[in-house]
Amino acid sequence: MYILAISLAAAEASIGLALLLQLYRRRHTLNIDTVSEMRG
Repeated sequence: MYILAISLAAAEASIGLALLLQLYRRRHTLNIDTVSEMRG
């Protein structure tokens, strides 16, 4: 059970990092307020 919890936390962190990288690539900034503008 401990391994599952660590794996889940690592997966959540990697998803968050991927979202921040995508935001930086598209907007060239890490301003979180621009996230609502990414809706297509």
